[in-house]
Amino acid sequence: EEQIAAAAIATKHFDAATGMTDKVAALSALASMDGEGAAARDTALQTFYDDADGDMLVLNKWFSIQAMADLPDALERVKKLKEHPDFTLKNPNRCRALVGAFTMSTPHFHDESGAGYQFLTDVLKELDALNPQISSRMAGSLISWRKYDEERGLQMKKNLEELASMDAISKDLFEIVNRGLN
Repeated sequence: EEQIAAAAIATKHFDAATGMTDKVAALSALASMDGEGAAARDTALQTFYDDADGDMLVLNKWFSIQAMADLPDALERVKKLKEHPDFTLKNPNRCRALVGAFTMSTPHFHDESGAGYQFLTDVLKELDALNPQISSRMAGSLISWRKYDEERGLQMKKNLEELASMDAISKDLFEIVNRGLN
């Protein structure tokens, strides 16, 4: 019941918003709604997407809001968004909007399973061939492994080692990975 009331308030703000700041604030609240608020979330996300009408900046915001959403299946949603027709690793801003935003979602990127680290590692392997500068910047999310608890730190280090062992690692990515390991 509380979720339904919260979803109704956020939806009212979303629908009444006259500027992008207000619309994004309402959508950000809706994006993390689950359970009874899921229908309102899905409707608002679809409306925002439709209203974007292909605008690159607005679509970047649409991707990043979802990547930062606090939902139980956050990583699966990000993986699904990576396959969206409007997503491409060839667009640095779009890549940062989805993958970069996900790495800032602390509870999900740093989930104790290590799945967030592996997702980033898999993306970096793919991205490095397309844009070494962006892959090296995004690898920065793994190099502070010593600051985390032992389990997470070792998982992050393992992912750095996996990147270091790539056959065709770029000079840019190798530099960051090497710095993280040494």
